[in-house]
Amino acid sequence: MSEEVHEPQTEGGESFTLAGIGKMSLSIRAMGFLSLGILLLVYFVYPAFPTAVGKSLAGWCWFACNSTNGFLHGRFVPLAFVLMAWMSYQRTKDEMARPSYLGLAILILGMIFFLLAMRTIQPRVALMGAPFLVIGFSQYLFGFSVTRHLVFPAFFLWFSMPVPGLEMLLTGQLQNFIVKSCYHVGTFVGLDLVRDGSTIYVSNSPVEVAGGCSGIRSLMALTMIAAVYANYTQKPLWKKAVLFASSFPLAVFANFFRIFSILVLGQFGFTSFGTGTWHDWAGLLFFFPVALAGLYLVDFLLNLKTRRKKRVKRAVTRTQTKKQEVAG
Repeated sequence: MSEEVHEPQTEGGESFTLAGIGKMSLSIRAMGFLSLGILLLVYFVYPAFPTAVGKSLAGWCWFACNSTNGFLHGRFVPLAFVLMAWMSYQRTKDEMARPSYLGLAILILGMIFFLLAMRTIQPRVALMGAPFLVIGFSQYLFGFSVTRHLVFPAFFLWFSMPVPGLEMLLTGQLQNFIVKSCYHVGTFVGLDLVRDGSTIYVSNSPVEVAGGCSGIRSLMALTMIAAVYANYTQKPLWKKAVLFASSFPLAVFANFFRIFSILVLGQFGFTSFGTGTWHDWAGLLFFFPVALAGLYLVDFLLNLKTRRKKRVKRAVTRTQTKKQEVAG
């Protein structure tokens, strides 16, 4: 007897894949796109925040993320979100979609954040609710099998939220740590150094470690990169957490060597080059290669046991194949 294969059904008795979204019932599509229209209106058009000269939430976020407060990278987060959402679509377009009314409840939660933001004139509160809007919209239209791939891209939007005082809080501590570390390590290896506050004199030539050299902006950029790298290369949650957490010490470590390399150049009489051209390009040519290599090293160590098992398995498979060829 042949077995009948029954396709999974949605709450409304529908069955379709994400690629076949045209098969979705008219009522669900109407509600879904009505919700999408409202979200686009309130986030991109409605001037909800008078403190930002009547700007919408998207407009406020664009101008709040600037080079002055060190959150310029926040302007690129929505673009990264779109790219990751597209990657999620490519991975799930052949999965069965199961629209769920639970998504409406999550959507309402996201809208509550927006209403609270309008009431308190705190646009950051609305940005905190943005992931719930994305997840709720997807859950309502497509169900959990599709939405689970959008959870990380949705919460990645939080990287576009400027945190007041964060740079001021961390800059001084990181600056002090870098200055002390470079001075003590430099004197230990024999460099001719004299420290005066945040300025280190190398062979009587001053090298000032300003607040911008503390590495806070590079740290913010690296944490974003580490979050994406951890999410798409690790499966267990604890490995993702360890790899993400490693971004902070790696950023400090890489920035230390960037500043220390300037002191080494000064020791050999190239202070002007070190504090000029090398200082401007060391972040791209030195900091990120070192930091990214560190991320890869942590990834390698986390998965060392798994890689060994795979090598053993491949070796056993090759041995069995050779034995079969000889026996044949």
